[in-house]
Amino acid sequence: MKKGYGQHCPIALGAEVFAERWTPIILRNLMVGCHRFSAILEGAPGLPRSVLSQRLRRLERDGVVERHDQEYHLTESGRELTDVCLALGTWGARWREPQPSLHDPYLVLWTMSHLIEPALLPRPRVVLRVDLTDRPERYWLLLSVSGNEVCRENPGFEEDGVLTADTGWLLRWESGTVAPAGATLDGPPWLAPALAAWSGLTPLDRRVPSG
Repeated sequence: MKKGYGQHCPIALGAEVFAERWTPIILRNLMVGCHRFSAILEGAPGLPRSVLSQRLRRLERDGVVERHDQEYHLTESGRELTDVCLALGTWGARWREPQPSLHDPYLVLWTMSHLIEPALLPRPRVVLRVDLTDRPERYWLLLSVSGNEVCRENPGFEEDGVLTADTGWLLRWESGTVAPAGATLDGPPWLAPALAAWSGLTPLDRRVPSG
């Protein structure tokens, strides 16, 4: 039996679709261009495959997502629902502060990689190694005109540069509030302007209203 609030209120009806656990994350991933099952799962650490399958089937039944040739795409209804995602994210960015234990450098880089469009690349392929100073982790940003990805292992291409920073710096880089101090970049002269151009691509408005 389908769970619900048993109310005709539009807020209740909308919440029955949107407010189920993991659904906003799935919508977020679809919104940034993840269309295959594996890509959606990659951007949702902790989400079981079985739960993702259930949520996608539910979103299909509710007319939010449609499936074509093993790919999932937002319908007109789904694209409108992403406005709710952005509004929720803006509220969370303004009024909620994540605990340091929730900081995830992989997810920061994953999000950034899906916001960097080919027009922002200074060359057809850019490989940036990211060395973290606050944990024993290393990642590679592989950016190209054919698609971007975050690698936990060396992708086998020549590195264009190395960014050394802590997780907090990456979070500030993502939000566009980064300061030059706190990170070092070893690479050619064209790489620093590229990193600056990639900062703050998030569509979320983090400004707290005055008054």
